[in-house]
Amino acid sequence: MEEKGTSPVTAFDSRFTTNKIQMLKVLMAWIPPSQQGMFAVYIKFLELQYTASLLGSPRARLGDGRHLSADFFSGDNSDTIELLDELLPYSSPAEHSRIEGMKNMLQSMGKMKEIMEMAEMMKDMFPEGFGDGTDNPMDILSGMAGMSGMDLSSILQT
Repeated sequence: MEEKGTSPVTAFDSRFTTNKIQMLKVLMAWIPPSQQGMFAVYIKFLELQYTASLLGSPRARLGDGRHLSADFFSGDNSDTIELLDELLPYSSPAEHSRIEGMKNMLQSMGKMKEIMEMAEMMKDMFPEGFGDGTDNPMDILSGMAGMSGMDLSSILQT
């Protein structure tokens, strides 16, 4: 099993337990195997009971209240990428592959958005065109994207 370190999962686990419960978990290894099952249920019951007592308490808050961007496709996706990075250590190989794919897609969308913004800036700077018969920098980018099999209009809405 890989080392998890101090993660949101560890923060959650330590927030919703007590020293007494932690000591019972250590004691678990010293109990005869025939009694460990019921003892484990008792420990989980104590954790649930303690968690329920914290509901509504400011002590129960985890983290700094982070949240994902509401403007997922055209906004800054760094928060979503950060979340995906935090999920990676807990994912199976198949999930890992999907998460990496999502990260790559989000990063590509961000790069395409930058390119589109640059094209708009060029269009504003050179309203008369480029002198080579191409009047619209978006046409150039669309042509480049078409060569790579991408459809700019479906990827980014400006």
